[in-house]
Amino acid sequence: MRKIAADIIFPIHTQPLTNHVLVLEDDGTVADILPITELDNASIEKVSGALVPGFVNAHCHLELSHLKSKFPEKTGLPQFLSLVTQQRNVPIEIINEAMEMAEKEMITNGIVAVGDISNNSNSFYVKAKRNLYYHTFIELIAFDPARANGAMQNGEQLLSEARGYGIHASLAPHATYSVSPDLIKSINASCYANGKPTSIHMLESNDENEFYIQASGLYRKLYRELGVDIKHFNPTGKTALESLLPYFNKEVPTLLVHNTIATSWDAEWAEDIHPNLFWCFCPKANLFIEDRLPDIPMLMQHVQYIAVGTDSLASNHGLSVLTEIQTIQHQFPELPTSDLLRWATQYGAKALGINNQYGTFEKGKKPGVNVLTGITSTQTNLADTVISRLV
Repeated sequence: MRKIAADIIFPIHTQPLTNHVLVLEDDGTVADILPITELDNASIEKVSGALVPGFVNAHCHLELSHLKSKFPEKTGLPQFLSLVTQQRNVPIEIINEAMEMAEKEMITNGIVAVGDISNNSNSFYVKAKRNLYYHTFIELIAFDPARANGAMQNGEQLLSEARGYGIHASLAPHATYSVSPDLIKSINASCYANGKPTSIHMLESNDENEFYIQASGLYRKLYRELGVDIKHFNPTGKTALESLLPYFNKEVPTLLVHNTIATSWDAEWAEDIHPNLFWCFCPKANLFIEDRLPDIPMLMQHVQYIAVGTDSLASNHGLSVLTEIQTIQHQFPELPTSDLLRWATQYGAKALGINNQYGTFEKGKKPGVNVLTGITSTQTNLADTVISRLV
């Protein structure tokens, strides 16, 4: 049994606590949170700072870790995608080494669970070691409806391979500009049948809305450069969100990733038609690629669940959920630390369907324990916080 006291404890599902002790079983399972006066002082392990559950990185691309520091910043998304397409294929030995280093970085940064995007099986051997909990979103791309069945067959094959490694996985459409309604419907049918979540990159830049509204802009140029025929595509006259969200099964938990240009209307409309949405922000990647952030304070007034991700090392300088929420609070200092921590823990776990084990200090859970030094009962700003992983 381990008894840990700190300046403040964030159970996440309840209000922060002072003068309390987190009691853990020997295997890290939460046994209780008790007033410090109820325990023998000599048996208590005291640390400086705040105790928080392990972080959940709701959106990552482990397989792109070898692309760290390869691309210029602030190019805009279409140019960034073009660069990734050109440089993602390198010898597997380089990819493996980069993934292992990236995983170690996440562990050091207090991350216990990851929602990870996979376009192939490269990351499966790392995930099979179970150093972290991974939910793998096997990402499918097929903008032409005629290619939807082929994409599903490839996805189901990768899904079977992942399960052979003992990896939790489900299918996911890549992005609004790279999938068809037919493919989205097939993916959601698979996720619904298997009781698993899905994910899609959504509202990342004004270019995708321009493409859906009038079939013009940089995405049309990108497809021409890639040699992709888009003659089948007819603009909808609506935003990308309006055009595609109706094809998602509202019973399937769905991560909308980035949401850089989302408006209050987008948020209210989407929440009305889909009750299981999780709005995932990756602020460091937003700044790296588009040099802008979503209007997070506005969106949090209109949506139920928010999660936080790091995106990939192709679009970020590190993999730290703490750094992501520090970035948010630096830009929007009015946002309470307790809300940011909830997004980084409880709601990320809920999005991945693992909130029975992770995300909060509730009895019977084994969520991991982080210490955030620099936080006290009277100073909860994240600016100067340093993380260490305790359990």
